[in-house]
Amino acid sequence: MCPELVNERDLYIERGGPAYRLMQRIGLIRGETPSIPRRVLGFLALTWLPLLVLSFWEGVALGPTPRESLLLDFAAFARFFIAIPILFVAEVTIGPRVTAAGLHFLRAGLVRPKDYPAFDQAIRSLARWRESLWAEIALLGIALTGAWTLTAETVYGGSTTSWHSVMIVTDQSSRLSLVGLWNYLVAVPVVQFFLYRWLWRFIIWFRFLYTISRLDLDLVPTHADGSGGLGFLGTAHTAFGILAFGMSSVLSASAAFLIVFDGAALDAFKIHFITLLVVTEVLFLGPLLLFVPALVRARQAWLRQYSLLVLRYNRAFHAKWVEGQAPEDEPLLGSGDIQSLADLGNSFGFIREMRVVPFSVRVILQLAVVTILPALPLLLLVMPIEEVLSLMTKAVL
Repeated sequence: MCPELVNERDLYIERGGPAYRLMQRIGLIRGETPSIPRRVLGFLALTWLPLLVLSFWEGVALGPTPRESLLLDFAAFARFFIAIPILFVAEVTIGPRVTAAGLHFLRAGLVRPKDYPAFDQAIRSLARWRESLWAEIALLGIALTGAWTLTAETVYGGSTTSWHSVMIVTDQSSRLSLVGLWNYLVAVPVVQFFLYRWLWRFIIWFRFLYTISRLDLDLVPTHADGSGGLGFLGTAHTAFGILAFGMSSVLSASAAFLIVFDGAALDAFKIHFITLLVVTEVLFLGPLLLFVPALVRARQAWLRQYSLLVLRYNRAFHAKWVEGQAPEDEPLLGSGDIQSLADLGNSFGFIREMRVVPFSVRVILQLAVVTILPALPLLLLVMPIEEVLSLMTKAVL
């Protein structure tokens, strides 16, 4: 019978924390519902709407050049109309799957009764880190700094003169730009804060997995998932791909701007997307490698045990049917001994072929596709649709 831990309802990463409580107090979140449309509209009103108003006020909504035009900046649209909604939608896509994965350790009997107190303590630690005020203050500080140094514009480089330049320089004088100040002091920090908040939540989940990986887990190398019963972790972690999709969308939009208005070549962005792809795979699947030692130990132990069992059974089968010790009234054809021999061989084969990582190649490909998907429209900017379809067909076939 599955135990009911005292604090298992605290095993979640998507809700809670000072920022979440603040949004509840000001009415962006009502009750226990995620209130995603309300939050998206609220933060668009805080970020995009002031930028739009100030850009018209300062004449940079449609400026003299594409770089000096807010309404021509693809990255700005991606940042505020794709990234912000994704950061909130992630709560209902990542959150429940992570919670279910955490409880699955208990529900599936992977945690032994003697380790229930340690599992309970791991949940307490997760909740304490999730509710940390100092952690979110630090994230806010990083976001305020990152708004000036860690954006798609700084990744790709380019001209310093743009609609979001902090200083407006004319022939006679220079002055501060209100739209630039709002962009770097409010709009971009808000987006980055919620992105870093998700990365912080991932670190909290990583700590939880680290604790669980050090327990004496009751793994089953004959499990059909091919990962000793831990295959559910890889499936759960594909949900984090939605965050990679958001980051890739902003980078792709910036690349599209440079291709359309600056005539940049598509190859110039290859290294950036390869880097993002590698970082995504390592970041979201790397923590699952914590379970490799446990999986290796379980595989080796079961191989030894099943090897002895197979040896004993094969000898008994040989003595009974080959050396003629079988009862005369028991036919070989249809004997249960043959089926048992086959089943035992299949079980031994499962153990031998078991992966020592809790994810499959399919999970790796799923994360890769989600990460690269926003970059595919860039192909339409540099080649006809017929060539794109031809390349996709060849890739599939």
